[in-house]
Amino acid sequence: MSNKIRIGSRGSDLALWQAHFFQDQLQLIDVESEIIIIKTTGDKIQHMSFDKIEGKGFFTKEIEDSLLRDEIDIAIHSHKDLETSNPPGLTVAGVSYREDPSELLLIRKEMVDKSQFLNFKQGAVIGTSSARRKAQITAMRPDIIIKDIRGNVPTRINKLRSGDFDAILLAHAGVHRLELDLSDLQVEKLDPRLFIPAPAQGVLAFQCRKDDHKTISVVKQLAHTDVANAIAIERGILSGFGGGCHIPIGVYASPHTDGFSVWATYGKEWEKFPARVRFEAKGREDALATFDALKNGALPSHVFISRDIGPEDYFSRACAALDVKLTAQSLIETSNLSFEANPDAYDWVVFSSSTGVRSFFATQPKEKWLDKKFAVAGDSTASALAQEGIEAAFIGRGSAMDEVSAALAQSIGKESALFPSAHRSLASLQQSLDPAQCTTVTCYTTSPVHRVLETCDAYVFTSPSNVESFHAAGNRIAEGNKVVAIGPSTGSALQKLGVAYVCASIPSEPELFALLAVQNG
Repeated sequence: MSNKIRIGSRGSDLALWQAHFFQDQLQLIDVESEIIIIKTTGDKIQHMSFDKIEGKGFFTKEIEDSLLRDEIDIAIHSHKDLETSNPPGLTVAGVSYREDPSELLLIRKEMVDKSQFLNFKQGAVIGTSSARRKAQITAMRPDIIIKDIRGNVPTRINKLRSGDFDAILLAHAGVHRLELDLSDLQVEKLDPRLFIPAPAQGVLAFQCRKDDHKTISVVKQLAHTDVANAIAIERGILSGFGGGCHIPIGVYASPHTDGFSVWATYGKEWEKFPARVRFEAKGREDALATFDALKNGALPSHVFISRDIGPEDYFSRACAALDVKLTAQSLIETSNLSFEANPDAYDWVVFSSSTGVRSFFATQPKEKWLDKKFAVAGDSTASALAQEGIEAAFIGRGSAMDEVSAALAQSIGKESALFPSAHRSLASLQQSLDPAQCTTVTCYTTSPVHRVLETCDAYVFTSPSNVESFHAAGNRIAEGNKVVAIGPSTGSALQKLGVAYVCASIPSEPELFALLAVQNG
């Protein structure tokens, strides 16, 4: 190593941001450096899609060659661009902090439709050249048209603005780091538990020569070992598929007190419906062993879900594509109830379910409520509200209702709120608010539908009432059957019956399907 650390970088705005970030980190520990720009194959070839040419050093080979020739001392890569094994003589000496690993869906405003899943209009043209993104978004929205897009982040955004596409997918990390103005576009940040990112997305890799102990010692002072532990799981799973970006693999490992929650989606070709799993692991080796067992294990042959769903819904299409017999049937009936409420008394109307939205507007004149602010729990409830022509001012996401309630309380502040609810509501959304600012009205009631069901080997329950109706009809779950709960309250209803289950982290059909591969307990 020379007196100055020589940093190798591509010449794109984002790559230079990454190099300057590392340079700033070096300054904090009084180490001088210089940046040397190197053009890669990925910068030179702009006419082919990533899934045809990416994955074998497409953005990294020339930089790695410069390292091996001792022309630079360190390379700063987007970790997701690196192969899972280093070239002989090189090593990743450390990694950066992790930027938010989420995907961004950028939509031209004239193509926004919030009544649709992911909030864009039917038949939209979606720009992406990533096999992983193609597989996931076509599984979630089969009506779309996929069109390849190349270029750096600003170039792709400008192609969207020019009308070449209706929406594009990008990593949040790159857009955030470049501080780009997106005010003319609809920006949807996708939950990484729903739309699973690339392994190590949002993380920078600091690569140097194995025998350059001086540079390695400098990097160790700046490395984030906690991030390294999480992405070791993600890239370990990727490695089992050959380590390339040309196959549709997404993995996200989220650390918690007892280990990691892991989400993965995978397949051989993006055109095929992707498999999906979610599980818990204590560390890398446990995660890799668990994933391998799930990947090679059989899905249930017959699954019941306590929801009326159509053949176009994700859960139905996933079962059909992966040869799982499906029985989809709600075990409750809903009846709308009339009630008296003065719109002038409230600043907000808060819905906890799509049923609540439909029941409220079945009895209330819509025009009397249009000047109110509306809050909802979950994207499906937001979609139901959008079908009424109303945009939610607050959307609470996730199955942890205490967290959703806390976020709701922060949005509402001291203002008054009306909560149209079921007759047996748990009032979970109200728990963080002052009771004096909350008014709960019953706008619908549910009654059980006692159906004796064909025996299945997996069961997915979408509400406590459905659990109770299932049991009251004399249906029973055999030992060893897989049972999935859409959220904690549904899980509590199962627990009261002594039924072991796994609980969804977000109330979405992709998450429910992912859990079918996981054993209970």
